[in-house]
Amino acid sequence: MRTATVVGIILIGIGVISLAYLTSPVGFLLQGTFNHQKMNLVPPILGGVALISGIALLVAVQVRK
Repeated sequence: MRTATVVGIILIGIGVISLAYLTSPVGFLLQGTFNHQKMNLVPPILGGVALISGIALLVAVQVRK
């Protein structure tokens, strides 16, 4: 396996885990329990960027073959 393929798969995994954690019932429970005034948007943005980057990297590797 090429290094770019492995990195792409890792990025997709990180993105999916990050976005799944955001939408988990535990996340909603914690947000309801602790009354936060600000919502931290950094993890979902980074998760989305990681997911899109991983997909783009895998597509680029496949096109290059």
